Amino acid sequence: MSAESIIAPVHGFSGIYNMHIRPVFCALAIFLMMLTHTALAQDAPEASPATPAASATDTTAQEPETEIVGSVSFADRIRSGGNTMYFLGLCSLAALSCFLERLARLRRSVVCPIGLRSQAMKLWQNKQYADLDKLCDKNTSTLGSILKAFVRHRHCPALELSALAGDIAGRDMRQHLQRAYPIAIAATLAPLLGLLGTVIGMIESFEVVSVVGSMGDASVLAGSISKALVTTAAGLIIAVPALAFYHYIKGRTVALTLLLEEDVNEVLTTWFMTLEDDKPTSQIKNEEASDAG
Repeated sequence: MSAESIIAPVHGFSGIYNMHIRPVFCALAIFLMMLTHTALAQDAPEASPATPAASATDTTAQEPETEIVGSVSFADRIRSGGNTMYFLGLCSLAALSCFLERLARLRRSVVCPIGLRSQAMKLWQNKQYADLDKLCDKNTSTLGSILKAFVRHRHCPALELSALAGDIAGRDMRQHLQRAYPIAIAATLAPLLGLLGTVIGMIESFEVVSVVGSMGDASVLAGSISKALVTTAAGLIIAVPALAFYHYIKGRTVALTLLLEEDVNEVLTTWFMTLEDDKPTSQIKNEEASDAG
């Protein structure tokens, strides 16, 4: 059996398919397309004469709404938060003013000025104690107060002078840090006040729903919901920078404290501990006996 005898019936069947079956499928496909188009036309809403007018009216009605949303100013948003926004405003002003005051006052020249230690070292080496005392009087920094105490109590042991320096430094640096506490208070109160405004706004929303809920108008809830959201956002906007400001001031205070500690230890070691180490044991005992007598 040759290959032509096998292929010939196939070609004959394809000819019958092309002549009879394909037109039937084409007609069936056209009929289904027409049926689908009719069904879609029936499902679509019929266009009434009032439809263009209604669409035009809807477009006209949407334009003022877009203008209203775009015309909301910052002052309007603040007023929409209610009375809670006044307290949040006070918190923000307190935190900002305290932060600016700390930036201006908390400087190295107030704690440990550059060059004061070297000037004091020269006067101490020349035993010009009166000039050194005058220099410390002119300088009102924390290091100047400690050096003044060293000069006036230079006959005391080094351990007592070290404790005295620690007391003076601790007192001054605690005062610097306490002046930054209003920033931390504002950072703590702002989210709580925002949460309070949120609770008040939600209470008003539920009251409005209980009174006019059957009307089905959601616009009556806009004021209360706006108050609930605006106060929360305002509280967080105030709290986050205030917390960052406080930690910045706290870190700056710690850094200045370390610089002060370095200067005081250097002065204390050079002026007193070195002298005590250089003295013979007999001289130290004689000085202690004379002080006791």
